[in-house]
Amino acid sequence: MMFRRISWLAPAALVLFAGCSASDGTETAAEANPCAANPCAANPCAAQEVPVDAIRQGDRVLNAHGNTDAQLVALGAELWSDASLSGNGSTSCSTCHTGDGTTAMNPTFAQPYPHFVQMANDRAGMDEVTAAEMVQLCMAIPMATDPLDYDSEELAALTAYSVSLQDGFVPTAAANPCAANPCAANPCAANPCGG
Repeated sequence: MMFRRISWLAPAALVLFAGCSASDGTETAAEANPCAANPCAANPCAAQEVPVDAIRQGDRVLNAHGNTDAQLVALGAELWSDASLSGNGSTSCSTCHTGDGTTAMNPTFAQPYPHFVQMANDRAGMDEVTAAEMVQLCMAIPMATDPLDYDSEELAALTAYSVSLQDGFVPTAAANPCAANPCAANPCAANPCGG
C-alpha cells in the first residue's frame, strides 16, 4: 500500500521539480528559480512596530558637528543614496525618492516644518513632525532600521538635505512610496521551487 502511494506521487513530483530546473541542468538553483532570493521576504512597507519615543525630537537639538549648512546638505546628498543605513542593506532614501529627490513626496512636503504628514499620523500617531522626525520615521519604516541618534552627524545632514529639497518641490497628487508595492501580489508567496 505504501509503495503504491509513493509511485502515484512520483510523476507529480517530477513535473513539479522539472519546472524548477534548467532544461540542460547547467543552471544553479538560484539561477533556475527567480524566487530563490525573494525580494519580498522582508517587505519595507509591511507594518512593524514604530519606536515613537526614539523618533520624537522633543527638546533634542541636532548637532552639526562643526559643519556649515552647505557641508551638511552635501553630506546629506551623499547619505541619501547610502543603502548601508537601511536594515536590509539594499534600501536608501533614493529608493523611494528618485530623480531630484522629491519623487514620492506628498503635497504636504511643500509646507514648512513642522507640519502634518499622513504616514506619521497613521503609523506613529503624530499630528505633525519636524524635518528630523520625518527622517527618523523614514529610517524606522521604509528603511526598516533603528532611528539615528539625535546627536549624530548623519541625522543633521539628512535633515538639512531634506529641507533643501523643499526649495524646488512642486506639489502633485499624493504619492505613497508603498502604494505601488511590488510585493503586494507576491509571485513568490506560494513558491513551488523552494522554501
